[in-house]
Amino acid sequence: MTATSSPSGPETDRFARMRLVEGWDPALLAAGTAVVAGVGALGNEVAKNLALAGVGRMILCDPDTVSITNLSRTVLFSTGDVGRPKPDAAAGALRVLAPDTVVDTRPTDLVSGVGLGELADAAVVLGCLDSIRARVQLLGRATLVNAALIDGGTGPWAGEVRVRMSPDEPCFACSLTQHERGVTDVPWSCAEPRQGGPVAASILSTALVAAWMSAAAVRVMLGYPPDYRLLRIDALTGRTEPVRLTRDPDCPTHVPLAESPAPIAVDHRDTVGALLAALPAGAQPTVWARFPVPLPCLVCGNDTHLSDDFPPDGWCVACGAVLRSRYTEQLRDAPPHMRLCDLGVAPEEILTVRTAEGGHLWFRLK
Repeated sequence: MTATSSPSGPETDRFARMRLVEGWDPALLAAGTAVVAGVGALGNEVAKNLALAGVGRMILCDPDTVSITNLSRTVLFSTGDVGRPKPDAAAGALRVLAPDTVVDTRPTDLVSGVGLGELADAAVVLGCLDSIRARVQLLGRATLVNAALIDGGTGPWAGEVRVRMSPDEPCFACSLTQHERGVTDVPWSCAEPRQGGPVAASILSTALVAAWMSAAAVRVMLGYPPDYRLLRIDALTGRTEPVRLTRDPDCPTHVPLAESPAPIAVDHRDTVGALLAALPAGAQPTVWARFPVPLPCLVCGNDTHLSDDFPPDGWCVACGAVLRSRYTEQLRDAPPHMRLCDLGVAPEEILTVRTAEGGHLWFRLK
């Protein structure tokens, strides 16, 4: 007689082998959300690992597009993806590898792509970024909402993994000088390295760092985070060791929001006018990234474009001069018909609001 397996047996269970790992709980992983900031080489490996491990939902955020130079270090990209947004290309491959994992794509910068409310609700946030500025920015936003953060960095034959479970703990910014914390570098193509920018890294060191990051992330999601807070990985010497950290008392990235935000029945797709109507009278809501507000023509004074679709055309229809804009963080300066998302407001963002009496409140978009 030929033995047959039950429909619920190991032959039909994708995670049968992982269930044998002590402490492994597929239900916890399936119920959790992981935010992956940066979907380049490191982000590809991390997203692939977490999806195969059974993480239920991932938010992939990256403003860049796939280039030919990415293909030697990215398991989720193929030649046909060149020119596509990185999150979209990665999501397509992940849906084939792990169809049960829900993948949300945010092909924009971190502040516009992932709201503070989403960071707060995530089981873990993973930084797979290639600049000091981006890493510090993610660290600061995770700090505001007490999000568990795992940050990775790679080098030619080495790398590091940083785990931060609480704003009270030492962080990546603690290891930087005051000047380095304020550096204005931005991500650029790895094909055009610059002084102080991303160093060369192969798929070999990338895969090593991503494996450690993924292991740390899964442990956080399962409820027993690793004891280390900084792990140095060196493939040349064959050594991987934890490093003791010291908190810098002058480091500014240790202060969470002063109070829990109040929910508001407005989301990022609603208009500025809808938000203002839902806030207390005279309230001044502020966003995290500046946006342009058009000015009357500085040459002839024509202001007819101010009532046109926002933003206006680049040239004055009256005299042909270049139209200028000023930049602001105050939503009352924007046209009421503008949608919040078109001004760079992320889903489930938490906004600071100055009241008419001069106090401050926090509101979380739905």
